[in-house]
Amino acid sequence: MAQIVKGADVAAKLRENIKERLEALRAKGRDAKLSVLSVGDDPANASYERGIIKVFTTLGIAYEKVVLEGNCTQAEFDKKFTEINEDPSVTGILVFRPLPKPLSVEFAARTIDPDKDIDCMGYYNQASTAMGSKDCFYPCTAEAVLKFIEFEEIDLAFKNVVVIGRSTVVGRPLVSMLISRNATVTCCHTKTADITDRISNADIVVTAAGSRGLLKGDMMKNAKKDCFCIDVGINMREDGQGICGDIEFESVEPLAGKITTVPGGVGSVTSTLLAEHVVRGAELKL
Repeated sequence: MAQIVKGADVAAKLRENIKERLEALRAKGRDAKLSVLSVGDDPANASYERGIIKVFTTLGIAYEKVVLEGNCTQAEFDKKFTEINEDPSVTGILVFRPLPKPLSVEFAARTIDPDKDIDCMGYYNQASTAMGSKDCFYPCTAEAVLKFIEFEEIDLAFKNVVVIGRSTVVGRPLVSMLISRNATVTCCHTKTADITDRISNADIVVTAAGSRGLLKGDMMKNAKKDCFCIDVGINMREDGQGICGDIEFESVEPLAGKITTVPGGVGSVTSTLLAEHVVRGAELKL
């Protein structure tokens, strides 16, 4: 049976550092504040938002949510974003994406203050991540994967990592982040012909495709026995009762060396990293 690596354990280690830095900030008369901009009320964001509120409340970090009507215009969205971006009390901005069509984040991505771009939406931090910089804001979910690997004290040099997913939020930036840490990376997605073949001899498999039950036990037959399976996917369960990941846990768990769960895995670490980024944004403004 695989060792289950719990997000709570990884997040707890991160929170200790955040608390110390918050105290140091406040001693200098500075505080941290996250502003979330949402268009409409998308249920898909509800689970993520609950996690954010829980972490921010525990740490005592200010949190505000600005909600625009689902039928707002591009001009209205851009104006509200500009107000938040120019607010000196805000040290981190999170835009719930994707926006309802035909709205675009183009203006926001071009104009966001890089020091407030705590989830790597803007072009500056996206480019810095792609170039292998370690002095920028990474996408929180992609960085959470690295935190699990660091928590298990895995040296990525000479390791074979398979990332299933190519989104600009997780898959693509994660590939760049892993390569910059000397991993050998294969990127797959839902249109990859034979994922089973691709993950043969894998040391780590990361699923981030948003496809329920994508990774099944029979696909793990050639992976290494100590393979670490990290599930980033968030999907509704088939019965509509709760959420599940991209990994078919019941069939994959007996064949993996280590594994994360959904819920209880990457989500809590992502929310904690969001808090760390907001605090770092405040530090950068000192």
